[in-house]
Amino acid sequence: MTGNVFLRTSVIFLTCGVVLGVKMGMAEDFVQAPTHAHLNLVGGVWMFLAGLFYNANPQISGRLIGVHYVLTLVGMMGFGIGLYGKLAGAAWGELPLIAGSSLSALGLIMFAVIVWMGTGRAARV
Repeated sequence: MTGNVFLRTSVIFLTCGVVLGVKMGMAEDFVQAPTHAHLNLVGGVWMFLAGLFYNANPQISGRLIGVHYVLTLVGMMGFGIGLYGKLAGAAWGELPLIAGSSLSALGLIMFAVIVWMGTGRAARV
């Protein structure tokens, strides 16, 4: 697996975030602003940067990239859906929010370790 899957997925999250932002603006209802921001920044920007990093560092194991991708994708889907539900007042939003944010945090920790190990003097990933 290469960073391209991160790049492609990031534009999907960015599109969702922009569509939500336009919807909020048209309705002049900004309750979902945190959801909009997280879709754009975590789903869009962070995933895009990860894709660029992986493509610039082909020595990184495709298996590690795949595990990071699954953690991030599932985490962002749960986080985005859960946050939307929670902010809309739906009781069902809490569980996916907790699970998604936990997986996203694990994905970030994993990415930090990969970057740290992949950019050192003796890159070992």
